[in-house]
Amino acid sequence: MNDTKDLLLRFFEAENRRDWAEYGKYLAPDVVWELFSGQETTVRGIDRYIAAVKKAYDGSDDTFVCEAMYHNSDENRIVTILKNSHGERSCDIFEIEDGLIAREYEFILD
Repeated sequence: MNDTKDLLLRFFEAENRRDWAEYGKYLAPDVVWELFSGQETTVRGIDRYIAAVKKAYDGSDDTFVCEAMYHNSDENRIVTILKNSHGERSCDIFEIEDGLIAREYEFILD
């Protein structure tokens, strides 16, 4: 498995465990997360990113699996199809810079 795919799988595992200290290790300090779910939301910076994800999981024990993962030839852009424990899917595009997640575009499909 290549390094960027492995990085994302470890990132996903940390999220499912709610291990926010580990989770943050995979994010660039100035990470940008753009969420498209009926309306567009943009979150900038590692602290705000983690706070937004924590809020999304508040009171929930939901987890998700990665159903598919594709990367470009430089392995710095990865597209994933994720499915949560309710069967809802998202398409997430990650841009990797210097071994960290620099940007995420998340499109809620269900």
